[in-house]
Amino acid sequence: MNIGIAFMTIVVSLGLSACTRHQVDSNAREAGRETREAGREVKDESKSAAREAGKAAHKIADETKDAAEKLGREMKKAGKEAKEGWDEANRDAPAGPTMLRSNRLTSIEDPPADPTR
Repeated sequence: MNIGIAFMTIVVSLGLSACTRHQVDSNAREAGRETREAGREVKDESKSAAREAGKAAHKIADETKDAAEKLGREMKKAGKEAKEGWDEANRDAPAGPTMLRSNRLTSIEDPPADPTR
């Protein structure tokens, strides 16, 4: 009788442990699935956020490029106007002891620079 009770105890213990192990494995698989799904959602959200940031950066770069081109055109125009003013002042300047040489006013009466310096 003691052997029968011992045998029944072993069989019930194995049965319960098998059922418990199956439940643990099932729970682990379910947790793994949920984790993968959550990971996919986070990945998709991060891709979406990165895509939006990329679009915004592209728009800012285009606007900056357009502004730089406009500024370049305005600077070129201002440079031409400054040159025209310079040339006009050069034409209107009275003839005298000074003359323009290399964008520098020099006097004809100044002695030449010492070549040894």
